[in-house]
Amino acid sequence: MPHLPLTAALSCALAALSSLATAQVSYKCGNSYSQTPCPDAVVVDKTDQRTNAQKAQADLATQRDTRLANTMEKARLQQEAKDLAANTPATKASRPASASKHSTDKTRKVRVKKAVPPAAKKETAAKP
Repeated sequence: MPHLPLTAALSCALAALSSLATAQVSYKCGNSYSQTPCPDAVVVDKTDQRTNAQKAQADLATQRDTRLANTMEKARLQQEAKDLAANTPATKASRPASASKHSTDKTRKVRVKKAVPPAAKKETAAKP
C-alpha cells in the first residue's frame, strides 16, 4: 500500500500528458466532422475563442444554475415528504375510538376473497 500515492500521482501525470497529445486537426465535410480530410473539407478551429471575461461569466452562470437546482431539489423533496405524510393511512394508535375493535358499533366486516388467476389454480390443484 505504500506505493498507492505514487501510483495515483503517476496516473494523473499520464492522463494530463495524454490530453496534450489529442490536439488533432478536425475537418468539416458537409454536415459531418472527421479527422481525415475529404474533398472540399474545411479545417475546424477547435481553440476556445472566448475572452477571460466571457469564461468568468459562463462560470458564474454555471454556479448560479447549480445553486438554483439544489434549492429546487430541496424544495421538491420537502414537498414530497409533506405529500407522503398527508397521504399515508392512519396507524392503529391514531385511529378514533369508534374504529377500534372494542367499539360499541356492532357492524360486521365483510371479507373479500382475493382473485386467483386460473393458472395458479391449476398449479395448486396439481400438487399432491
